[in-house]
Amino acid sequence: MPRRAASRRSRLPVGRGRRPTVALAGLLAAFLAGAAPGAARAEGFDWKRYDGQTINLVLTNHPWGNAIREMAQQFTDKTGIKLRIEILNEDPQRARLNTLLQAKSSDVDVYISLKIREGAVYNKAGWYADVTPMLKDPSQTAPDFKIDDFGAGLIRNETFGGKLTGLPINVEGPLFYWRKDIFAKCNVTVPEYLEDILDAARKIKACDPAIHAWAARGVRNAVPYPMAAFVFNMGGGFKSVDGTKPGLCRPESVAGLTLYTDLLKDFGPVGATNHSFPQVVELLGQGKVAMTHESSNEFSNIMKYPGREDDLGLKVLPKGRASGVSQPIGFGWGLSISEYSRRKGPSWYFLQWATSPAMQATLVDRGVAPSRSSVFEGEGMQAWASQKPVRQQWVAALSEISRRGTGDYASPTDRVPETREIIGRAAQEVVLGQKTPQQAACDADAALLKLQ
Repeated sequence: MPRRAASRRSRLPVGRGRRPTVALAGLLAAFLAGAAPGAARAEGFDWKRYDGQTINLVLTNHPWGNAIREMAQQFTDKTGIKLRIEILNEDPQRARLNTLLQAKSSDVDVYISLKIREGAVYNKAGWYADVTPMLKDPSQTAPDFKIDDFGAGLIRNETFGGKLTGLPINVEGPLFYWRKDIFAKCNVTVPEYLEDILDAARKIKACDPAIHAWAARGVRNAVPYPMAAFVFNMGGGFKSVDGTKPGLCRPESVAGLTLYTDLLKDFGPVGATNHSFPQVVELLGQGKVAMTHESSNEFSNIMKYPGREDDLGLKVLPKGRASGVSQPIGFGWGLSISEYSRRKGPSWYFLQWATSPAMQATLVDRGVAPSRSSVFEGEGMQAWASQKPVRQQWVAALSEISRRGTGDYASPTDRVPETREIIGRAAQEVVLGQKTPQQAACDADAALLKLQ
């Protein structure tokens, strides 16, 4: 597989040629109130209603977005709606959205957004259209579209003040990947506890210095995602115990920061502080890394490399030995409509098609974990998983993070992107030897407190 560029951008016109929990049941009921009778019949709904129109999509370089680009013609055949698709890596995509949405431009209709990261900021700016009215309108929503088929926690992440700002397209979270053959060659036991990873790294480095025992994200704004479970599983958090202030300076949090940075500093590749998921995935895929904690969403990309389907194992990051805590990270990306779009109707049709059970079942083969319970628990996904042990492990791990995962790994503020920069900077300072973990964590908390 060729190396992915640091910033990938393409613009392509395409034409012809978990079940809800009881606690969250009320949330789904609110969206469905008054809509159930109409949704039971096809009154007025027509997939060809917007035949001939064109909508503009700004997506991320993500397995879901790349698959949608390849399958876009199917949507045009079904609806007559043409798609112009722009795909960018995450940071350039957000920069482009900021430019377009701040200008209230109608040049973007649909975009991918990570609500646990920028959701509060985008919502406050008024950049998300509320899709609830279209959801309740039987002339706009297909009769077989079932909002309660989505995981309730995922719908919660898409909701701000009763406003449904999008539909979840996947379930994901970081997973612990390890090379079974290297562990066997070096006579290393698969870590049962989080603290065991450091000992495993020492043994692998001594056994085979030619391979990196560990790799993980080191770029500032990318660090909190894989590091969060280290902090949580050591018994810490990014908030104070009462949840009112930053908490990286707590002893347990410092322990998590220390373990993450020790692995990166002592066992990671050169230039680790410049690495994000493309570099980590490439190193793992090429067989140059023994262990990592990387996104479940990169599973399909990793499996494209020769040998990885057979020699990799994966699971949720091990729990802390001292704390007994296992708190994985779990969430989903969302597909939203711009408040400034002049084509909200055809955009809503695209959201329905792109998140339909049929599409989600198809995307399983691309390594995209479905956000619909009917697909995740369906025979098709189970049959796919049964073909390879590593697939079974992937499905089991995703099922676990779907049940227990949290998307809340920031300080108590809506300014989440800024918190990620500050937390990531603290990790870099430790890796680069500029500060001790304690100094970096406490300095970060002081900076984070100013964001409240």
